[in-house]
Amino acid sequence: MYFDARPSLGDSGANMTRPQLANAFTPRAGVLDLWEIDLARPISESDRNLLTVEETAKADRIIIESKQRQSYRARAELRRILARYLDAEPGALCFAYGEQGKPALLPDPERGPAPLCFNLSHSGTVGLVGVIFGAADEQLGVDVEEARPGREFASIAESFFAPDEVEVFRRLPSTEHTAAFYRAWTRKEAYLKAIGTGLSFASSAFSISFGRGEPARLLRTERAGDHPSRWRMIDVPCPAGYAAAACWSGAPLELRHYFAPCSAPPLAARGAYPPSI
Repeated sequence: MYFDARPSLGDSGANMTRPQLANAFTPRAGVLDLWEIDLARPISESDRNLLTVEETAKADRIIIESKQRQSYRARAELRRILARYLDAEPGALCFAYGEQGKPALLPDPERGPAPLCFNLSHSGTVGLVGVIFGAADEQLGVDVEEARPGREFASIAESFFAPDEVEVFRRLPSTEHTAAFYRAWTRKEAYLKAIGTGLSFASSAFSISFGRGEPARLLRTERAGDHPSRWRMIDVPCPAGYAAAACWSGAPLELRHYFAPCSAPPLAARGAYPPSI
């Protein structure tokens, strides 16, 4: 199954079944792998042992227990995931961080730069890691958000969306506001994370599609040297009450979906996901 920005594909990503187990994974170039992390699980001794002194200190400074658990679990699972591509020990991986906090793997002293790009997002009890193997120079962003119905979505849209997106949102019936807002928000965040600028590039300086049943795509961007044709965008299947999206530069890619190595649910809970919000 391949995904690109062509209208004929519809919301293909949102109709997939639940992820596969990690033991079914083998690295392969030319695919986008999406890994789901269970952030509700207690922090294990294995999680703690994988993090560096700096990562541990940063996590331990977090006062809110659920946020601290997010930090430990997300970082430990990220290490386990990337190690599977690189045939390396998870605890031996070294990261650098860009000006906006986007992590990247430091080159291995013997093997050189890692032959992949990746991105991490987490919200509530769900984490998401995207990986493109064999494409270190591609740009990739993923975003997952826990939906919170009842917020003033129209007001938030007017503050953060582009004018043309606000017009689209205003025309929607109020019953569709929650789903439409999170479709738009996750798609916009995925693009911002892919280009690595954070909010230094205004969220109103580009537009994405987000109408019900409308394929996910970048419609316009004011970013110098960029063009919508460079980008692919999809909605990502995720647990009920969440929305997620991925955005990457380059050609259409096959999509694979896995549970992170220490995140698979019990067998009885491995049914298909409900429709996206």
